[in-house]
Amino acid sequence: MLDLTKPFLDRGDKLVCFGDSLTAQEGSYAGVLAKALPENEIVNAGVGGDKTPSALLRLEKDVFSAKPDAVLVMLGANDAAVGRDCWADEPMISPEAYRCNLVWIAHLCRLRGIKKISIATPFGFEGPSYLAHGDRITAFALAAREAADELKLPLVPLDCLFHRLRNGVPLTELAVTRDGTHPTGESQEAIARAMLEAWHLAKD
Repeated sequence: MLDLTKPFLDRGDKLVCFGDSLTAQEGSYAGVLAKALPENEIVNAGVGGDKTPSALLRLEKDVFSAKPDAVLVMLGANDAAVGRDCWADEPMISPEAYRCNLVWIAHLCRLRGIKKISIATPFGFEGPSYLAHGDRITAFALAAREAADELKLPLVPLDCLFHRLRNGVPLTELAVTRDGTHPTGESQEAIARAMLEAWHLAKD
């Protein structure tokens, strides 16, 4: 079990950022982390449109093959949206199924000897994404918290960051994303800072 009071990464650790398009997009938090942690190798394993069921299928190729010391799991926005709008032809994923998938991702990582695993809650919907899906993210953020609690893993509370950055702007308007789902460059930097703080790696 990890000591959650100690830094998540040690000098020289390789970290795989396992996520969807919020991770894969140009200028994402993964690149910000790479600059902030020059003594660590940061691997961007983001795939646009990914959801936890499909993420389970690519663990071997995109995570285990990299032989990381640590894994960050940042998934959930697409899990919350699937079954609606442009993904109306795909099966819906319940918050409980999402929680179970996160637990399995972490469990399989542990079976492969990866002891350092962190979970980030989904960031949030605003503007057109909020109008299309409503406040689905809250239930999925809670599920991510439950998974982290169950496995005693470091949690990055991006749902709290989302609302703090918005500073009261109505959810129907864009404030911290460029399209309702994908964070702006400034928001990606804030996400990276939130990760460093949650992992006790932030510098004063």
